[in-house]
Amino acid sequence: MKWKRRLGWLAIALVASQGFACPRSRHRGRVTLAAARTELVQETRLLRETLGQLAAEVRLLRQELSPEPDTEESPKTVDPPTPAERQPVDPPTVAPGPARKPPVGTTLVKVVSAGGDAGDLADFFLEDVEVPINGMANRRGLNVVVIDTSAGHILSAKTYDIWGNPQEENRRFAKDMRIVDEDDIILVALKDSGLENLDGEALHALQSIGSSLESRLGFRQGYALIGVKDGEALAERKGRMVMAEAKLNFVVRPPQSPVRAAR
Repeated sequence: MKWKRRLGWLAIALVASQGFACPRSRHRGRVTLAAARTELVQETRLLRETLGQLAAEVRLLRQELSPEPDTEESPKTVDPPTPAERQPVDPPTVAPGPARKPPVGTTLVKVVSAGGDAGDLADFFLEDVEVPINGMANRRGLNVVVIDTSAGHILSAKTYDIWGNPQEENRRFAKDMRIVDEDDIILVALKDSGLENLDGEALHALQSIGSSLESRLGFRQGYALIGVKDGEALAERKGRMVMAEAKLNFVVRPPQSPVRAAR
């Protein structure tokens, strides 16, 4: 290495200067002491200059060997916003949909009823299109269709065998009529027989949809009603074979299959 070679040269220079001064003063008698001192001063100055250069080279060598400092800036980290800094985001506003309304127009409704010995019928027609309905015991007893006046469609179509199971069916019919919405249309037709077993609760339920009945009917007597919940009946008939008819001021489309099969 350079600094080692410099040290070697310095050592040789020191030995040469000492060996050169002494023989010269012995061998040359005419050299005075003052000349020797002057020469020694020059050699000393040269030695100092050499040591200075050597120190500078050592310092430079240390700089070359030392690792360079990393001058690249570390990436700045950004702290996440605090809860107080976060701005609340309002949910998107959804415009309310239009209210459901029945189609504009009219619907002719017919309800047919006949006792077991006069045809055994309980049928419903919307513009001469029959409303399909199923039930146990050949649909004996009360047949009831509920129409939603706010949307113009049929909500339910059920049968109540008041003749075969009067206690249970009277209770079930009264319970169903209580939950019908105000102003909904209720179509009622008796098939075969059953109103001779009508109890007080079921009679009150019939009156709540516009019926004028005040007591039970006779055996196998027909009954047809186009009623309104909490309103007056649009049409009502009773007898061996009857038909009630009325025109609704909105369109009702009959279903293609039974709305709800019930007992």
